[in-house]
Amino acid sequence: MPSQRRVKVFALLAALAVLSFIYLSSAGSSTRSSAFYTSTSSALNAKHQEALDLENHQKIQEVHEAAEKQKEAANIRDPDLAAVPGQKKSVAGRKIIKGEKGLKDDGVAKVGNTGAKPTQAADADDESEEEHKVETELNAILKKSPIIIFSKSYCPYSKKAKAILLEQYNIVPAPYVEELDLHPLGPQLQAALLKTTGRRTVPNVLINGKSIGGGDDIASLHEDDKLVAQIKELGGKRIMEVTKAPPKAAVNFRS
Repeated sequence: MPSQRRVKVFALLAALAVLSFIYLSSAGSSTRSSAFYTSTSSALNAKHQEALDLENHQKIQEVHEAAEKQKEAANIRDPDLAAVPGQKKSVAGRKIIKGEKGLKDDGVAKVGNTGAKPTQAADADDESEEEHKVETELNAILKKSPIIIFSKSYCPYSKKAKAILLEQYNIVPAPYVEELDLHPLGPQLQAALLKTTGRRTVPNVLINGKSIGGGDDIASLHEDDKLVAQIKELGGKRIMEVTKAPPKAAVNFRS
């Protein structure tokens, strides 16, 4: 059984512990309610809120900058369409306003919609009167028949192609022959054909605006019995008839 003295010591220690707890609790409470604690806490909260506002502002600014970059990239890819909404350019470089008459595709090959296309169309303001005249003339020639033979009257290779297509086949409508050496715009038309078909030399045989080659190419298709199929495939509905003509005496083509 503990002695009386030990009991008193334990009681004294317990009293001291209780008093210490009460003191510390009241001191902490008074500290939290003090003006210094309150002002310090408010300042810290304000700094934290300011940091959050700054972070949100930076995020919003980044989103706007990304949107501006996307808009600039779209303008660079197609500056003409970006400059004027609803406006587009024609294949020959002249501007076409939405709703302009005569824009329907009539199925006839035109300059700029066949063969190799230029990487950059000339602006309408820079297009010369002569270029426009050549384009108009070439489009008019392409409408004369599904098959156009661009030729030169003195060229032996042109004579070979014309003899095969005009004498050894029945083609309806008949191929149309354009002698470039007799045309007032012959050199310009030949240059335009280089741009649209990738071929400058004559003869240059076009079916619906697509070049199938020159004299040797036509002779090869003829000898391989593939010319009729080629004409039907490229001519489509514009070719009403294509058959071999009755046999004639053998023709010896000399270059």
